[in-house]
Amino acid sequence: MSSAAAHMISTLVRSKAHSLAAAIVVGGFLAACADTRPPPSGPVTATITFAHRAPLVLDVASIELVEPWRQPGIPPHIGHRNTNSPPSIVRAWTRDRLTASAGGPGARDGTILRVILQDGSVTRKALQVEEGVGGLFRDEADTQIDAVAAVDVEVIDPVVGRIGSVSVRVVGTRKILESASLNERDRVYFALMEEVANSLNSALENGLNAELGFVIKR
Repeated sequence: MSSAAAHMISTLVRSKAHSLAAAIVVGGFLAACADTRPPPSGPVTATITFAHRAPLVLDVASIELVEPWRQPGIPPHIGHRNTNSPPSIVRAWTRDRLTASAGGPGARDGTILRVILQDGSVTRKALQVEEGVGGLFRDEADTQIDAVAAVDVEVIDPVVGRIGSVSVRVVGTRKILESASLNERDRVYFALMEEVANSLNSALENGLNAELGFVIKR
């Protein structure tokens, strides 16, 4: 191998980050000359709600939301740093999908429907990526985000206590490529929260219809 070739290989493997930076400089120059695509969209600012879905009308006197689970607020947890998280999704679901209706026997007797958040974690984990020459030509996932939403729903009679309950747990995972920009990472996180919200809504609605149908007004 010639000394020039050896020097070239040494330069390539010296640092993946340095090589990628050089590629970005070249790519940016070419894009300025020829790329007419619109710029990437900005960060996601939407708040997930269920206001577009019809509420479940319940023969209960009141609806309570209890949150014994609290955001840890320290790594690897990241839910507390974002507008949307499993706890905010459960709050929105309780507010938008459940309505207490006066006049029925349950409402007259003081029956309570209680939504209990048991787990609402979102964690971020760094993934190992290949270094050296091989890693230069790959765009690997360097981050994994895992989300959990675990909820219990109970119907409480003021005299006899709990007369029905259902428990649901949904999970979601997303991996993020190392090339992703901050806005792209934000959109991946939002897509994961949308997935959790849709899965939780389906699981809770099916569970209420199956196990607590006696309080749903048809």
